[in-house]
Amino acid sequence: MFGASCSTSTIGRLIAVENAPGARDIYGRRPLRGDATLAVGNERRGLSRRMLAAADEVVVIPTQSRTVTTLNVAAAAAVAAWYVVRGSGPQGRARRPETRRPSLLMAGDDHVEVGSSLRSAAAFGFHEVLLEDRGAGWFGGPPAVQREARAAARRHKNPLRVHRATLDIAARYAEIVLVIPSGPGSPLQRENLTRGSRQLVIVGTSPREIDTGATARVRIATLGLEPVTSAPLRLIASIILAEIARQVGRRHPTPGPVPRGPRYEKALMPMPAGEVLPVELSDLLAF
Repeated sequence: MFGASCSTSTIGRLIAVENAPGARDIYGRRPLRGDATLAVGNERRGLSRRMLAAADEVVVIPTQSRTVTTLNVAAAAAVAAWYVVRGSGPQGRARRPETRRPSLLMAGDDHVEVGSSLRSAAAFGFHEVLLEDRGAGWFGGPPAVQREARAAARRHKNPLRVHRATLDIAARYAEIVLVIPSGPGSPLQRENLTRGSRQLVIVGTSPREIDTGATARVRIATLGLEPVTSAPLRLIASIILAEIARQVGRRHPTPGPVPRGPRYEKALMPMPAGEVLPVELSDLLAF
């Protein structure tokens, strides 16, 4: 994986991840064949022009928020790598995609991981999320911890509503999909994640923690990753959120002609140079 200032010597194809003109959606690609190097850049400046020019392919991770339009750089790398390696179908289209979006419950014990995951949730179009705070301090931690968590979530421009919850809330849902990073389960991309508010997707916990009363309604989905001691929540959650966004889709393009611009009955015309009358700001304020 390369940052914006790294050497351009690569292994296999160089795939740049950047919101750049002409970039292809990360969705709809065939699985990777052969070796490749993934290039991700600085969150503010992105990849250099030199890196983009050297890339064999430039891909973009589509976001669906007007205010949170980028992911944490590690989360972006995780999402891009997962789709590049596995491939996927294209992003769906729907008349009312919001009605297809499932509910989401995240569980986390690290404040930065929780904050970055909430940032990804907003970027991929979620308006509210259920959070089981297992010591992350999102709701009542020390001020320094809350500041770091909210900075990771880009809270100054993130309108996401975060509701305190526990796993017991799963009993309210008709269908539950628990997603795990590795281990046995249905591949995530084969799960239908478009059943709307009656469906709950759970991230950040394990099957043994689910109430036995809800077990009959729980399906286990897996990302199929290599087992690790502890998978960072922001990476796992971002991949799952990206797949939900792919399946839920975007609105169909509005049919019909392009809307015309506004029409005005009157318009101001510039005065000849010799007839200009200077006006002081104080005069305007007193008018």
